[in-house]
Amino acid sequence: RQRLLAYFDQAIEPCGNCDTCLEPPQAWDGTVAAQKVLSAVYRLWRERGQRFGAGYVIDILRGKPTARIERYGHDTLTVFGVGADLSEQAWRGVLRQLLAQRLLVVDHDGYGTLALTDGSRAVLKGERHLMLRREPASTARGGRGASKRVKETVFLEPDAQVRFDALRAWRAETARSHGVPAYVIFHDATLREIALSHPSSLDDLARVSGVGARKLDAYGVELLHCVGVADT
Repeated sequence: RQRLLAYFDQAIEPCGNCDTCLEPPQAWDGTVAAQKVLSAVYRLWRERGQRFGAGYVIDILRGKPTARIERYGHDTLTVFGVGADLSEQAWRGVLRQLLAQRLLVVDHDGYGTLALTDGSRAVLKGERHLMLRREPASTARGGRGASKRVKETVFLEPDAQVRFDALRAWRAETARSHGVPAYVIFHDATLREIALSHPSSLDDLARVSGVGARKLDAYGVELLHCVGVADT
């Protein structure tokens, strides 16, 4: 809120009580880490004509010898294992921020695969320097549930949080009715982006990463209702 008010030449004293005041976000030089992620996505597409989701790309970076990686021969890629110095959680944090900065996008093919953007090239060539936000230590100690709570507290304003909660409740009910896990409907990252962008039409919704044509047709109207759009 302080940064937002400062943009409009207004000021507010730190409250001293919220998570951000008690444990201010720390930044680190994420340029090399970003280059590793982007290079992995690039090589998978350029050398193999393949695209994969975040979890699989992280496994490649960390050098995880899974049966799937060995089956595809991805353990022979030059990027295999180049990110073994970071934890899976740390890599997920890097990926989230690259998505937020539009240096990566979730391809609108319905499968949640990663693709490069026009902005990726400058990072890969070292022409753009990236400072990334380091996840608070309390997030790592608190487990997955605590991680989600911290992220939501830090990144979502009250109105967006209400929309995010409504979207998650809708997703849970939809997943139950279809007999599938919740992530098959939409990942949290997609719901969070919808909550933040507050789309007012199907065209707006189509621009959200993770909302492909198939899912837009299946769930678009319901999603808009969740964020308070009565008519489409």
